[in-house]
Amino acid sequence: QRPRHMAAPSDGSCFHVMATGQIESGRYEGNSSLYCRYAFAFGDDWRVMRGVEEGITQMSSASGVSADGLAVWNFPIDVTFRATCVHGWPQIVVSVYGEDYFGRSDMILGYGATHLPLTPGRHQIVVRTFRPLASSLLGRFQSWLNGMRPEFIESLFPAKGEGRDVTRVQSFGAVKLELDVSVQGMEQLGYTAPTGHGARVDDPFSRA
Repeated sequence: QRPRHMAAPSDGSCFHVMATGQIESGRYEGNSSLYCRYAFAFGDDWRVMRGVEEGITQMSSASGVSADGLAVWNFPIDVTFRATCVHGWPQIVVSVYGEDYFGRSDMILGYGATHLPLTPGRHQIVVRTFRPLASSLLGRFQSWLNGMRPEFIESLFPAKGEGRDVTRVQSFGAVKLELDVSVQGMEQLGYTAPTGHGARVDDPFSRA
């Protein structure tokens, strides 16, 4: 985990976004021994005031993964951001690893990213993930044969727009988050924070 980045108390020229909650679970059918890495991506006008900006869950072993691929982590998230501009609103990037059908470990199963909710309150969020594919059929066969799936060099790549349009990917799996979000001080900078209740999106975990 990266060290904490400390910031000075608010002086009216900044606002704060606080997010607490957990990486609840992931669903990856046919895979076991799953764990999830997470990291926050944010703009130059943002700083982590409290908490950590990246981490890794415990492994949900084969005995803890259901037949339909549900891995339960309940890994805590607790972070506070300080910002002077809404540009670069934080995203949480997840990378899920596990065993594949052949028992090969530490295989990338899926990447995904989502912005922290703008609306204060409790939110249940499903991040649908994807994994990169080799650019040719031969490359895909070789990666399957060698057990070396393509991975992104930069872990925060899923949060960026550059290069995404030329990247071949395959949709697979999802990660479920539960977050409590609060925002302080936006009105002082002329912003109006959205109001409303936390949202629940279309949920593939409802079968569990």
